[in-house]
Amino acid sequence: MADMENMENIEQSQDKNTEHKKNGTAVLCGMGSVLFVAGLIAVSVCGFLTPDRRQSDTENRLLQSLPGLSWQVVADGSYMRELESYLTDQFPERDFIVRCKTYLDLLCGSRQLNGIYLGRDNQLFEPQTVPDAAQVETITGGIRQFCRSHPDAQKAVAIAPNATLLMKDQLPYGVTQYDQREVLSQLRDKIVGDDAPNTRWIDCPAALETVTDTRLYYRTDHHWTTRAAYAVFRDIAVQWELPADTVTYDFALVTDRFQGTLASSSGITHIYDDIEICMPHGFEGMSVIEYENENLKTTTFFNTEKLCGANAYEVFLGGNYAKLVIQNAVENNRTLLVLKDSYANCMIPMLAPYFSQIIVIDPRYFNDSVEGCMQDYGVTHVLFLYNLNTFLSDRSLADTIE
Repeated sequence: MADMENMENIEQSQDKNTEHKKNGTAVLCGMGSVLFVAGLIAVSVCGFLTPDRRQSDTENRLLQSLPGLSWQVVADGSYMRELESYLTDQFPERDFIVRCKTYLDLLCGSRQLNGIYLGRDNQLFEPQTVPDAAQVETITGGIRQFCRSHPDAQKAVAIAPNATLLMKDQLPYGVTQYDQREVLSQLRDKIVGDDAPNTRWIDCPAALETVTDTRLYYRTDHHWTTRAAYAVFRDIAVQWELPADTVTYDFALVTDRFQGTLASSSGITHIYDDIEICMPHGFEGMSVIEYENENLKTTTFFNTEKLCGANAYEVFLGGNYAKLVIQNAVENNRTLLVLKDSYANCMIPMLAPYFSQIIVIDPRYFNDSVEGCMQDYGVTHVLFLYNLNTFLSDRSLADTIE
């Protein structure tokens, strides 16, 4: 009987423990649900009270705004896509969450961080733009027609590869990229020919391969370095028979804390770059740069205030603008028109001693007539200067030179 009573007591004790565990689990689940719902409410309230941001300084890009609602955008599905982008871009503390995700991915061994590759020596790589045949035909056909329309002007086309060509040995294991040399060769054949007089192709990879003692590309940014731009400038000077050897160039380090767009996009925050500026010796202050649409004039090619901002690469010319008109203290009746992306910004000061005027146009922001500029300024030289990714993806160049 005693044994039976003991067994009953044990069973009752076990039942009570099981009941306590169930109650404890229910309490924990309830608390978790309450915290989860409270978190959702807090995020919603925070998102509602926080004004939408127009631009992400961390990622250096415009953020999606709240899309307008109409039957058409709902029917074609674009409203839901834009709404999803809006909710992602405007999520509270998004930058902090992106950084947390980045370092969690690193701990898990990932080398692709928000679409950016992390290679050897902490080198960041942007993905290559895949050529689109129709887009290539439109751009190259437009340039070729432009060159035929201005047979007397000296033209040069410089399309720089991105880091994946000349630094491919630093790409993460298993990442394969197409041959940029082959693509550049095809572009050359489509642009330069007997029916495009006075048009020279600048072999950027060959010029860059002559640089062996310094970095060609920033580790944290998609741009080439000033030293890389100088190597290509020297080749342009040879092609146009500019007396570059008669000018001495001074290089100066302006910051060693640069973190560029690839660092911003990937969420990497522990890698830094140096930025150098380059200026013809004794030429500082010998130019007047007019930012036409901004009603601004200056005598320096470098905006040092940008070194303290979100994108220190904007130290060159202050960033990208639709049109700059540069008057140089040079009397040689040469006028240069530069059609470009941001790769050209660090090279413009190097060209200043050889042209009385330099007209700089960024087709991504320019809405006027290039033909009008050719006539109004008496352009004698035209330089197309792009990086390959932008050249393959940007439709504005073809529209601008039509």
